[in-house]
Formats: sequence, structure tokens, C-alpha cells
Amino acid sequence: WFGTGSGVSRYDGQTWITYTTKDGLASNVLTSVLQDQEGNLWFGTRHDNVSRYDGQTFTTFGSKDGLAHHGILSVLQDREGNYWFGTGSIGSLQSDGLSRYDGETFQTFTSKDGLAGNMVASIVQDRKGNLWFGTLDGGVSRYDGETFQTFATQDGLPNNFVRSVFEDQEGNLWFGGRGGVSRYDGQTTT
Repeated sequence: WFGTGSGVSRYDGQTWITYTTKDGLASNVLTSVLQDQEGNLWFGTRHDNVSRYDGQTFTTFGSKDGLAHHGILSVLQDREGNYWFGTGSIGSLQSDGLSRYDGETFQTFTSKDGLAGNMVASIVQDRKGNLWFGTLDGGVSRYDGETFQTFATQDGLPNNFVRSVFEDQEGNLWFGGRGGVSRYDGQTTT
């Protein structure tokens, strides 16, 4: 599956099939793709919410359903089965935070709850079960299921604009963004 600016395309090894708004996709401009534990596909869109595809039909979730913002930058399903949607609109630098969906209701987290910033570009769950959120306006947040801890320039990040988060085989976390790449080894950021 490939998210593009013209829909989402699937390649089965021989044939390409492209799905667009004509097929029920929320928008043709995609920012993220996730296959969940049940096999459903989730497509985050730049300005038009998130669509779930069950292999037959698309279902769109938006602010009317409780989603924090219509621009979806990142999507993750955690080990407990919750869905996390990092929201924001890069062009306008607007966002209303992070959304968690338990399959029934949405809950929103913002900087008022301790999130580093309200534009969440990347989400990773580490081997210990912590969730890490790279933000475009506040650094990185670690969420242990109860509280957020922020890592920012004062903690060693070169910039608080963090576009990507990755955990390597040794458990180090890597943060990529403006100013370069940082590594967090559980103690210090370099």
C-alpha cells in the first residue's frame, strides 16, 4: 500500500489498484498508512480526517466523531489495541493535539495535558510500552500511560521540530528533525 497525493495505491506483485475519494476515501492526499491488528487499513489524510478500510468499504472519522483535528500526520495502534492519531496542518501550523481512539470513543491530549506540542508528526511505542510522540512545535513526549515527559532543546535536542522517532535494536530512541538527528539512550540525549 502506498499513500500518495492522488489516493492510495495497492500493488499485489503484478497489478496496481488505486483508491480515491470516488471509492470512499476521505481525501486523495495521504500522510500516513497503518494496518491494524485486525487487518483493517487506516489512512491519515492531510486535511480531511482519517479513513478506515475493511477490505470492502471506507469509513471516515472526523471532528464530529471526536477526532482532535482534521489533518492527520501520524497513526499508530498500540499493543493494547488503542489507535493514536497525531494531528496537525503543516501549511498553517495548526493543530488541536493528539487523539486516542479505543474503538468506541476519542480522547484528546494537548499541551495542557503535558504533551510537548500540539502538532504530532510521529508516534512510536517502545519495547517497554511507552509511547513517544515527535512534535513539530515542542520536542518529544514520552507517555507512560499516565503522564507525559517532555524532551526538548534544553535536554539535548538540536531543535524542537521533531519529524520522526525510531527505536533501534538496542533500545535507543532516535529523533530526526530540524537541526539533525539525536539519540536518547535512556539516560542522555546526544
